[in-house]
Amino acid sequence: MGVVYLAEDTTLGRRVAMKFLSSTTREYRARFLREARAVSALSHPNIATVFEYGETSAGQPYIVMELIKGQPLNDKLQEGSLPLPEAVRIVSHIAEALGEAHRQGVVHRDVKPSNVIITDRGQVKVLDFGLVKQLQEQHSLGGDPNQATLPSTRTRSDVIVGTPLYLSPEQATGKKVDGRSDLFALGVVLYECITGQAAFSGASVIEIGAQVIHVTPLVPSKLNERIPRELDRITMKAIEKKVETRYQTADELIEDLHQLLPALDRDGYRKGRSTAALSNPSTHSASALTTITDTFRRPGPSLGTFVVAILAVALAIWGLTRWWKPAAYKPTPLAREWYDKGTDALRNGAFLQATKALEQSIASDPKFVLAHARLAEAWNELDYADKAKDEMLKAQPLGESPSQLPRLDALYLEAIHATITREYPAAIKAYSELVRQSPSDPRVYVDLGRAYEKDDQIKKAIESYVEATNRAPQYATAFLRVAILYGRQADQPGAYAAFDKAGTLYQADANYEGQAEVAYQRGYLLNQMGKAAEAHQQLQRSLELARTTANEYQQVKTLLKLGDVETDMGNVAEGRQHMQEALDLAQAKGIDNLTKRGLVDIGNTYVASGNYDEAEKYFKQSLDLSQRQKDPRNSARAWLVLGSLAERQNTPDQAVSYVNQALPFYQQGGYRKEMMQALHLLARAKVQKGDNQVAEQSFNEAIKLSQFLGDDSTACLAHEDVGLLFIREGRYPESISHFEESYKLAKSLGNKKNLGLSLTDRANALWRMGRYAEARAALSEASAIAERPDAAKHLSSLYYVAMARLALSERRFPEAQANAQKALDLAGSQVKSAVIAATFTIGTVLAFSGASRQGLIKCQEAVELARQSGDCLLYT
Repeated sequence: MGVVYLAEDTTLGRRVAMKFLSSTTREYRARFLREARAVSALSHPNIATVFEYGETSAGQPYIVMELIKGQPLNDKLQEGSLPLPEAVRIVSHIAEALGEAHRQGVVHRDVKPSNVIITDRGQVKVLDFGLVKQLQEQHSLGGDPNQATLPSTRTRSDVIVGTPLYLSPEQATGKKVDGRSDLFALGVVLYECITGQAAFSGASVIEIGAQVIHVTPLVPSKLNERIPRELDRITMKAIEKKVETRYQTADELIEDLHQLLPALDRDGYRKGRSTAALSNPSTHSASALTTITDTFRRPGPSLGTFVVAILAVALAIWGLTRWWKPAAYKPTPLAREWYDKGTDALRNGAFLQATKALEQSIASDPKFVLAHARLAEAWNELDYADKAKDEMLKAQPLGESPSQLPRLDALYLEAIHATITREYPAAIKAYSELVRQSPSDPRVYVDLGRAYEKDDQIKKAIESYVEATNRAPQYATAFLRVAILYGRQADQPGAYAAFDKAGTLYQADANYEGQAEVAYQRGYLLNQMGKAAEAHQQLQRSLELARTTANEYQQVKTLLKLGDVETDMGNVAEGRQHMQEALDLAQAKGIDNLTKRGLVDIGNTYVASGNYDEAEKYFKQSLDLSQRQKDPRNSARAWLVLGSLAERQNTPDQAVSYVNQALPFYQQGGYRKEMMQALHLLARAKVQKGDNQVAEQSFNEAIKLSQFLGDDSTACLAHEDVGLLFIREGRYPESISHFEESYKLAKSLGNKKNLGLSLTDRANALWRMGRYAEARAALSEASAIAERPDAAKHLSSLYYVAMARLALSERRFPEAQANAQKALDLAGSQVKSAVIAATFTIGTVLAFSGASRQGLIKCQEAVELARQSGDCLLYT
């Protein structure tokens, strides 16, 4: 089934066994991982511990297990039977392991001596609980106790799983198995341990199967006279053909063995292994054909009759599976109804609602494969990676192989799996084929659009969404999705029109949740455009609608965004209050992903107010919660904001350390935007360390990559940073060209805040070159943004600093001092760079105005503030 490697856990410094599945078929992979998940929950001293399981980046499943040093039981049996007390002790421990597994709903299905290890300390360990077994039929299966495993895929009524010599009758006939099948196999192991030979034998799988089904072995004492009658009884009861007459639980078997143990002879006698098979006493090796021929010559009710019957059944089964295909599985109507509701919620971005609807679908029909897959997708969107993995394992193939699914369902399953594993080209390919096969279904176009969107192919995503609206002009979800993307592309008229259409359709359907999402997305776009007051109005409407429908997830994310808007408007206390309300609700309702994000958002409000210690506390709370919940995505997000905070505090080495914790996750997962943000922070840290050349190269690479991805927002910020770097180096003409590029991008995006910053920074470069008229023109244009009552205080304070520095350069001292004071009033304690620059400007004005002593005091105050802040990116 696979290959096992000796490995080392570098975290804990321990040696482990690492098993890789060799089969590449989806069904084997799915079963391997599904059953590894079940086995990993087992904890028992007689069970080899499973530490970890999953898939490599190449999609190869693996399982990391406890490394067991010792002797396999089949090796001990090579010399014959075991001393009776030792045999009973070993079998008792195996039974204890099986009993624990059965209580947890796990059936081993392949109990055999080679799956039992006796450690150097005499401890019994059972391996390979329920893991995938490959099809390997041997040509000669005589009395070998370590036979190859029979056909195995997912356990179904028509598939035999197990090793021939240890099969139960129900396994041999392809019937449903439970824990009692394991007890039959254990009885066969006990038989071999005390007699020195296998209970069943034969020259082929068919002969062995026939014996298992029809032949009762000799009682053990006939082969080893030292075996007491009670042990005979226990062994023969364990291998009863009828399920209901053998041991029903492992505890029953354990109790009988424990009662027997004190009475056993402890002289250590071992009976040698017989070299002759019970069913074939001849000393020469026989082929399967000659053995079957000999069987027909035996008198009485011939075993050959059973062989012929089994062959006939096997041929019939082969014919049926070759020429007859069962009808495609259909979910119950109620399950389908809940499934449709859940998938609609997914497409709308209402992921928590989607999980609830899809759980209802599964409750109605647990075998509904696509419901499990879509639930996995919803959990993945909510950052519950483990839940998503577990649910996807249930979906593949959950009682049937993907080939048995209807063609469209199989394609959906393939597309969803590719989406969860971030293999977006594969998802696009599957959804494109679904579009080809179902060209009139608008939902497929939305699914294809979402795949394009996740792959950052925004234009193609828009095309898919538009096609969905063309196919179904009343499909509100398609209009909502295209409106969001029009907004990202700065097509404001297109976005507004699509939002209006979506809102109208949701209103006509009395769909308040849809209306709430439209209002939320409008507010999000307006905030990006710097229209904070209008954004606030839309978000407030979204919040009211969410409360009307008791949609807690929508309430939490809307409150967080409201807090963000308030903070941008300079109302930090109000913003923090909204965010705290969101955090309290998220924690009360168990909305963990938004809890982690909320902690980061609250931390950002403290960054805005200059309280970096408090900000760090919240960021680290988010990191701690993410790590405890094994949430790598939000862990990376927390590392990234910690890196950004360290960069603000002018501790570049710490910033690099934090960012490097986040970067591997983004690189391995293909999170390109986040990866650019991380690289951008590393470049800023290079600036702080004085490595301007490397920083410039990094910024320029970020510009090229963002242009390639069509990410104008990131390109805008990168141009701004390069311009600021060039001002520091005195390369004013070059800085102006970058500020002009930033200006163009901000204008195309409708981002007024970045537009104002670009104009302000360009003015700072222009007045340094003596181009005062152009500097005043840039600041005049910026005034329409920066002097608005709802303008972000960060922008407004820096704008007034630029106005003051320009006036100072032109020796207009009263104007310089007035503007510097405005900057101080707006900045408060939140925008430290503006406070420092404004204070220094006032000191300079005083010095030039004849108040040298007061001017010196102010300038020294500015220097001390700069030293305390550690911010080296100040105006010079």
